[in-house]
Amino acid sequence: MFRPVGKPRVAEEIVQQLRGLILRGEYAVGDKLPPERKLAEELGVNRASLREAIKSLEHLGLVKTRQGDGTRVLDFMQTAGVELISHLIPPHRDGGTPNLAVLTDVLDFRRWFGRESARLAAERGGEDDYKALEAIVEKAGDSTIDVGDLLKLDFEFYVGLTNAAKNAVMKLLINTMRPAVLNYAPFFAQFNPPPATVRKHHRDLLKAIASKDGEGASKIADGYLKKGIEQLQATMRGVTQA
Repeated sequence: MFRPVGKPRVAEEIVQQLRGLILRGEYAVGDKLPPERKLAEELGVNRASLREAIKSLEHLGLVKTRQGDGTRVLDFMQTAGVELISHLIPPHRDGGTPNLAVLTDVLDFRRWFGRESARLAAERGGEDDYKALEAIVEKAGDSTIDVGDLLKLDFEFYVGLTNAAKNAVMKLLINTMRPAVLNYAPFFAQFNPPPATVRKHHRDLLKAIASKDGEGASKIADGYLKKGIEQLQATMRGVTQA
C-alpha cells in the first residue's frame, strides 16, 4: 500500500500519500492508521517526519490522534474545509476522467458565488475595481489566445468581481478554490461557452457594474455560469450511458 518516501519534502510527501489513501476510502471513517513505528518503517521515514505529517493531517481535519488510542480517520465531510476540494477532483485510480460528481459541485458553487460576487461588485465596486476588470476584459478580447488561457482570464475576471464585492470571506473562498479550477483548466475549458460568448459576457457584466445594476449583474452571471453546469451534466449522462 505504501511506497518509500524520498528525503526532500519528507513530511509533505507523507501527507500526500496518507491523504490520498483516506480520500479514496482505503482507510474508512473510524479506521486506525498503523502504529507509528510500523508506519514509519513502511514509508521509510523517521518518526519525527511522520509526526509532522500526522499533525498536518489533523489540521486538515482528516485524522485525530488520542493518547492510548492511536490515530483514527475522521469523517472529513464533517471536519475538513474547502481546501480539500482540489484533492477530491482527481480520478479515484490510475488516471482517467476527473471526479465528475465533485466537479459538478465545484461548478454549482461557482454559479452561486459568481452571481453574488457580480451583484455585490455592482453595488460596492469603485473606479479602481472597474479599471481592473476592464483590463482583464481587454486581455480576454485578444482573439489569438487559446481556450485554456481564456478560461484562466475568465476566472481572473471573477476574482476581480470578488475584489470589487468587498467581502473578505468571499476573497478567501475564491483563493481556496483557485487550485481546483486552474489545476484542471484544460478539463474545465470543455464546459466554457465559445470564446465569443465569454467575451460578450464580460462586456455585458462590465456594463451592468458601471451602471451599479446589482440585480442585472447577478442575472447575467447566473445565466452564463448555468451553461457550464448543464454541459457537465450532459457529459455525466454520456459517461453513465457508455
